[in-house]
Amino acid sequence: MLESTEAMLLLGRQATQQQPPPGAPPNGSGAGGPPPGLPPLPEYYRYPPFLNQRAPFLGFTITLLVVSWICSLFRLYIRFFIKRTPGWDDFFIVLTMLTTTMGSVVLCLATDMKLGSPIFFLTGPEIVAILKRFYIISLSYPFSATFIKLALLLQYLATFNRSGAVRMLCKLTIAASTLQGLAFAVMTIFSCWPVHFFWDDKVQGGKCWGFASREPGEFMVAMVTQVVSTAALDMLVFVIPGWVYLKGDEWQSRKGRWSLVGLLGLGSAAMICSLWRVVYVIQLKDKAPFDPVWNTATIMGLASYELHLAAICAALPILWPVLKEKWDRIFVTYEVTVTEDYGAFRSRKEATDIELQSVPASINDTQTDRWEPFMGDETTGLGENTTAVVAEKRTKKMKDMFRRSLSRGPPGSEKLP
Repeated sequence: MLESTEAMLLLGRQATQQQPPPGAPPNGSGAGGPPPGLPPLPEYYRYPPFLNQRAPFLGFTITLLVVSWICSLFRLYIRFFIKRTPGWDDFFIVLTMLTTTMGSVVLCLATDMKLGSPIFFLTGPEIVAILKRFYIISLSYPFSATFIKLALLLQYLATFNRSGAVRMLCKLTIAASTLQGLAFAVMTIFSCWPVHFFWDDKVQGGKCWGFASREPGEFMVAMVTQVVSTAALDMLVFVIPGWVYLKGDEWQSRKGRWSLVGLLGLGSAAMICSLWRVVYVIQLKDKAPFDPVWNTATIMGLASYELHLAAICAALPILWPVLKEKWDRIFVTYEVTVTEDYGAFRSRKEATDIELQSVPASINDTQTDRWEPFMGDETTGLGENTTAVVAEKRTKKMKDMFRRSLSRGPPGSEKLP
């Protein structure tokens, strides 16, 4: 049967009176036995999860934190200084990055306090210190999860403005996400009363419930409810843009398909983290006991990765059009259009005899093998007829006009319409 968190903390404090057994690793390896005089550790302590190891935990967390900040800063730069169209979604992106950074930084610092280790190996002061950090981490998560969903949904409202059904679905999801986030934020802030009873059980008359409950059944109900409801809303937010794009024409082109695949791929990675966390938390019901120091490494690590990937997904639709435009300018091509001017005699000294302009192409279309990007220019009759070569966006109609003008012969040889 699942033991209470209070009993786990009590055993952990008892263990501080004795030294850990020789060979017991200090940071989340799960190997070794408990200190002498305590019951043997459950079997699953000997097989630590991947994220209970400090090196991969810090590697994934710091990398995703840096990448999400880079993408978010570029997004904000484009919105404020290039397009000059900031919106409420950018405001919530800023709040998301601030809260996720707070949670991720504290989570990384907690690894120095044996995050991912069995609680039996922590001293009394270490338990108090790590519980204080757990409170900050737990507080940042509901705000971050709510802010990123609001940022994405407000971005959908600004983008998908043609379908009334999609807009209504976005508004309903905004309301549901706000209420869900507010409810769990309040439950986290006031999980104990007084608040410092969360990490200091010496306070007289203190009481905890929900996420800090000493009753394992109540604790697991609160945690499972949060992760399942959050995953359901995440799935809905993830499905909306895919459904809209598949109904439209953007995905019919090759570039559109690859863009959609990339965006959905990152969204799928965020959803995998969310569903993985749901499965992990539900499986804890069948394992004894729940160890807040041991299990939080995987639970909050996956939550952090999910939020960072979602922030990257929110930035890509803003970054991609600008990056595509800059990329196309690297490959400059020239297109031609031929125009003929028939008029009075002009002197060859005039600068208007031949005009040559160059405009970079914004679209790199594929031309046929017969098409030549270079052509000659001519002036006949001492300036009576002027052929101007102007570089501009090429189209099939312009190329056909150019071929007809060459095959028609010198000006005046055929009757003009």
